[in-house]
Amino acid sequence: MPQKSFWRITLLSVTTVLVTGFGAPPAHADIPDGKYSAVLSHLLNTVMPPKLDEFHDAASELTKSIKDFCADPDADDLKDVQNEFNSAMDIWQEIQPWRMGPLVANGRDQHIEYWPDKHGTAARQFRKLLFSKPASYTDPAQLAEASAALQGFPALEEVLFDDKNADHLSKGDEDGVFLCQYGSAIATNLQTITGELLDEWPEFAEAMSTAGPDSMDYPTAKFAATDLYRALHEGLLIISAQKLGRPLGENEQDAKASRGESEVAKRSLRNIVHNLTGLFAIYDGKWGDVGTEGAGMASLIDNSLLDRSFRLNWQTVIDAANNLPPSIDELLAQPDGYAKLSEFKSQIDFLITLVENDIGGTTQLGGGFNALDGD
Repeated sequence: MPQKSFWRITLLSVTTVLVTGFGAPPAHADIPDGKYSAVLSHLLNTVMPPKLDEFHDAASELTKSIKDFCADPDADDLKDVQNEFNSAMDIWQEIQPWRMGPLVANGRDQHIEYWPDKHGTAARQFRKLLFSKPASYTDPAQLAEASAALQGFPALEEVLFDDKNADHLSKGDEDGVFLCQYGSAIATNLQTITGELLDEWPEFAEAMSTAGPDSMDYPTAKFAATDLYRALHEGLLIISAQKLGRPLGENEQDAKASRGESEVAKRSLRNIVHNLTGLFAIYDGKWGDVGTEGAGMASLIDNSLLDRSFRLNWQTVIDAANNLPPSIDELLAQPDGYAKLSEFKSQIDFLITLVENDIGGTTQLGGGFNALDGD
């Protein structure tokens, strides 16, 4: 039996069991608000803060690495900087789907990573920047006030991974000196932003965790917890529609890897693996060595078969992702690459269906507006 058909039968058979005999009943008793409070407190006060620490540390190491390289440029040392970039990008991709509070305040997520860039704004601005080489863009404080398209990881990715720019960096010529100063400013600004996240997160987490009648922002813990469901749901939607759908295009002839995220650094699919890690932490409550298994949204599900089914299906997607190369460009170069990418998107779409129909309903957090409506 072909692998694709086997996968569909496996997933649908689990779903059929849930629907026909053992799934959650159509009507649910109200979940006590205290249960939502416990989930909020665990995820926001226990699970996320160490990850923000890790993100800040990675940004700091990246900044140091770039400055050390710029003091004595060398092609081999550039690889070390690229490795530090990838380490920081890995943790950002895990945090990225938690689209709430300080992460999105004042467009902070866009300053960290301006993407998707459907109209090529960053590429146009970057070309103009290299032509004029304004000194203001080598100053982190002034850069922080500039266009988001010229800040954050995508701009730094162009500096470090574009072949022409990397050659200038290694030679230390006039363009290389400017790129080094500009790249250092980007990394320093990222270090500042991650520090702000660390500073602002505790107040946000406390407000969410103590939601109730006395709160002006969150009248109930259930109301606050909808942000968790929305992060899980929209995180998967973004993977499907933007990170996979845009490169896939309308058909195989229309496919274009360059529409993917982080394709200059050849890590578009690697990003998704890390997205899935951060998203599953919302459901499970454990993120690497941090947190407690089952203390996330899963604790709101009074149905062990549904929980096991969701975990099984999620693991199926993780296994599929881990068997793909790190970039869409590399995958599409394979004879059956387009089919594999399409199938992977179908697997993500199936997870979205489970989140909408099973998780959203059972936790009583599903439904409502999502940021991708009309996109």
